[in-house]
Amino acid sequence: MPSQRKPVWNKVIFVDWHGVLSCDPFWLSILHNTDHPLHHRLTVATETLFRDESLIHDWMRGDISANQILASLDIEPDDSFPPGYLRRKLVEDCQLMQVNQRLVQILREARQQGIGIVLATDNMDCFLEAFLQTRQQRPLATQSAEGETVTFRSTVQMFDDVLCSCAQRALKRENPERFYGNWLSEYSLEFRDALLLDDLEVNCRAFQRAGGIALQITDQRSGNDADLLWSLIHDWDQETSPGISPGKLNFG
Repeated sequence: MPSQRKPVWNKVIFVDWHGVLSCDPFWLSILHNTDHPLHHRLTVATETLFRDESLIHDWMRGDISANQILASLDIEPDDSFPPGYLRRKLVEDCQLMQVNQRLVQILREARQQGIGIVLATDNMDCFLEAFLQTRQQRPLATQSAEGETVTFRSTVQMFDDVLCSCAQRALKRENPERFYGNWLSEYSLEFRDALLLDDLEVNCRAFQRAGGIALQITDQRSGNDADLLWSLIHDWDQETSPGISPGKLNFG
């Protein structure tokens, strides 16, 4: 059987997940439901967990697993919950995360112009599992109509690929050449052909040092720069301007 040809792109946009496309936490169906029997215990446990930056980074790099994290939380649901309940909810609740609709619309428009769209996220094994499970589902017959909530499923199916730190075994800020470089080489692209949308300044700076262009996307309620973002992407793609100046764009 002949090998499938790779898509050909002249440009690619790498897009972060948490803080850019979504701000929802893990276990959102429990943490957002004060009536859930595990709400209080899990809220306290996750607040402690995410204060341990070293542990979280190890989880993001794939050095430890979700099962090990759950064992460290020491939360044993009673017999009213099925075995592995919290592990299963880690994956299922990722698939419930709400997504920034306007940003997804912009990325879809860019994809229609022939730009590759790749999710590039410092994230955990449970998130990657949720992403890959959803990606295997049958594509949606139609895109979400304007005014509807964009779902995790429809967003996942928009991406041409995913780069996740737990599989790359490095955080974006630590080794951008390792995180992005192999993918770029595989598609005959260089960092100068790539744009990163990320909420963390440290990630944007690392990407710029590697030779790419980065825009820091914030979730400030004081402004909405969606139209400006599309204009910048269009100019970058068409090379009608010398380049994009690094800066912050607010999505309210």
